[in-house]
Amino acid sequence: MNKSTYNYIYILKEVFTQRQKANAHYSLRAYARDLKVHPSTLSLILKEKRRLPLKNLKTVMTGLNLSPSKEGLFKESFYRTKARLDDIKIKEEYQDRYLLDEAHHDIISEWEHYAILSLIETKGFESQPEYIARKLEITVSRAEIVIENLIRANLLINDNGKYRLTQNPLRTTEDISSKALKKSHIETLDMGKNKLEEVELEFRDFSSMTIAVNHEKLAEAKTIIREFRQKLASLLRDGEKTEVYQVAIQLYPLTKNYKETLQ
Repeated sequence: MNKSTYNYIYILKEVFTQRQKANAHYSLRAYARDLKVHPSTLSLILKEKRRLPLKNLKTVMTGLNLSPSKEGLFKESFYRTKARLDDIKIKEEYQDRYLLDEAHHDIISEWEHYAILSLIETKGFESQPEYIARKLEITVSRAEIVIENLIRANLLINDNGKYRLTQNPLRTTEDISSKALKKSHIETLDMGKNKLEEVELEFRDFSSMTIAVNHEKLAEAKTIIREFRQKLASLLRDGEKTEVYQVAIQLYPLTKNYKETLQ
């Protein structure tokens, strides 16, 4: 089987077959025990009726005891999404987002503001600066300042001790030079460097590629990136929300005289 069809379900089936050949009494229940997965869940996975839950990935990898090459194929297949981009519908809330402008300089430029607004939507949120500080790994005093900024900007209200959002998801002006946005992007890049070291592979994704481009397609590329962001948000926000993530996409020239090609 070639790499394009060598998926993690095939590997699960392959290992199960090998163990049954070695031990005629080796059952699906025994396999589930070794992989630390519920038998009914494993049965559905092998029948391709559900995906392997992310929370089980580590224990399953340990239980399979794969070679390094097969382990790489297993992970690559697991993380390859089954969702087709064309099938994802942009939710109405992302078509009618609240526009921030340069007057909201602090909110645009400092990541904690967006993070708190998103954290409020997660399961188990507590309207306490101490809780917010702990979840976002910031100081309590910083959490209090950011909350006050959001309330002052009418993006958040304190309703009898409960923080509530007042606007749809936020957006900023695009393709317009902004000091606040530049500061925000620098913060995002700096955080990304830290998260690359701190966060385990199962819970992050970093990718990049270098390509020769037709400069006349740049505007179209930006449109595609924006649509992709909205569809990704619609996908990830579907269902119960438990964590806050940052999505950052960069497209920039490596060649020096990039401006001359449009002249």
